[in-house]
Amino acid sequence: WDEAHFGKFGAYYLNQTFYHDVHPPLAKMLVGLSELLAGHNGSFEFKGGHTYPAYVNYRFMRVFNAGFGIALTPMAYITCRKLRMPTEFAAMAALFVTFDNAICVMSRFILLDAPLLGFTGLALTMLTCFYRQRRHPFSPDWWRFLLLTGLALGLVASAKWVGLFAVALVGSFTIAELFEMFCNTRLPMRIYAKHWAARIVALIVIPFCVYALCFKVHFSVLSRYRSAASFMPIGFQTKMRGNPISRQPYEIQTGSAVRLQSHTSATGYLHSHVHKFPTGSMRQQITGYGYADPNNIWNIRRVAAAGSFQRAEDVSATADAIAGAIGDGDIVTLHHNSTSTYLYADPGYEAPYSKQYREVSAMKDSEPGALSSNSLWVVEIVNPERRMNDGHIHPLGTPIRLRSAAKGCTLLSTGERLDKNWGWSQAEIACDIGDSSSQSSSSYLWTIERHINANLTSVNLGKFMSSSFLRDLAAINRQMWITNNALVPDHDKHNVLESGPISWPFMVYPMRMV
Repeated sequence: WDEAHFGKFGAYYLNQTFYHDVHPPLAKMLVGLSELLAGHNGSFEFKGGHTYPAYVNYRFMRVFNAGFGIALTPMAYITCRKLRMPTEFAAMAALFVTFDNAICVMSRFILLDAPLLGFTGLALTMLTCFYRQRRHPFSPDWWRFLLLTGLALGLVASAKWVGLFAVALVGSFTIAELFEMFCNTRLPMRIYAKHWAARIVALIVIPFCVYALCFKVHFSVLSRYRSAASFMPIGFQTKMRGNPISRQPYEIQTGSAVRLQSHTSATGYLHSHVHKFPTGSMRQQITGYGYADPNNIWNIRRVAAAGSFQRAEDVSATADAIAGAIGDGDIVTLHHNSTSTYLYADPGYEAPYSKQYREVSAMKDSEPGALSSNSLWVVEIVNPERRMNDGHIHPLGTPIRLRSAAKGCTLLSTGERLDKNWGWSQAEIACDIGDSSSQSSSSYLWTIERHINANLTSVNLGKFMSSSFLRDLAAINRQMWITNNALVPDHDKHNVLESGPISWPFMVYPMRMV
């Protein structure tokens, strides 16, 4: 079951290999720690249905995980005593937790649920301890339990996002407490402001720092490249060991083969294939595809240099190619090698889904009109890496916009998905004829992620790239959110593997595992 899932993630920490998951890393790092303490070498991949080999001490890993479930018993007792329950009733509550069937089962396997429950219980226990100090504000114990509550919130949010319900619980209590103080007219405003400041630091700043620290450790340990890192910022990828993108030719020139990656999460690469649009021009589809594929490769050719023309639409697409490095303001064509087509903007047709945009398709290079102003694109450099800011486009570090010479429309990823029956659920790519001043978002930006040119020497591009931890943190959390939202219920398994919470107290249809 999920031991196959999370045991594998724990092994990635031992191998120092990057992976992607919908959950924050803390609980999985603890799984990795249990595997390290158990003497695991990271070679077993925890494949479902396989027997644990002799060299994998899975019993120790399960005992390690069970410790978080065991800790719930004393925390339940302390919490009830802090809420002024009699000793007998607090002991009864602790026994209820001890012998709860679901907790017993969930705690004894290599899952994330036991750390999640343990940190949730810790947050509630620290909150009740802090509550008991409410008549002694700013005393050493008051500060101690307030700060420990913030620490526990950081831990529970770093284990699983569902732990944010514990944050909501503490937040609700804090709001009620501050409102009660606000209504106390005898409380000096200076003291009231001090209460606000203390809670902001303890319950917002500290949890965020703990959350960020978990990702900092996560990034530091997982230093070995894997394709799962492809959604991360380019600067992050180039710092990883074994990454395939750092060594490439530096200058993009006429005749280079390139792979264009969108700056919009989950769009992937500019892609085309032989399938046609069912509406509009009914020409070959242009899409965004998230995986490396030969159909992502385009041959770039410069037909006009910046400053050599007054109007882009007057440039001839059949002009001889101009050799040399391609730069800002140059006009190029993009030829799809696999299908012998050109990237073609046609403002006469609406995009398949986003009707406010125009269609972008691929036209066969043998068709009349394939080489026209509709297949010409003006290159616009946007915020390049400081060490690549020389007016030319380079792999990885030079974001660009592609503006059609025909009507000035700009290539973009709309964020929509094409129909799975004819568009294979790939990302919709279109052209925006709107005001250029509104086209500054990541939807309009592309980076040449892969550059192939046998006539040029490859260099280490990593030395030109910068990386920011906060940018990396935002990127991975955005991708976690997107991945999590993409998980949809499987209706074929409904009422076979799942059950509703309303049925649990009565054991009408309990959770399958417990």
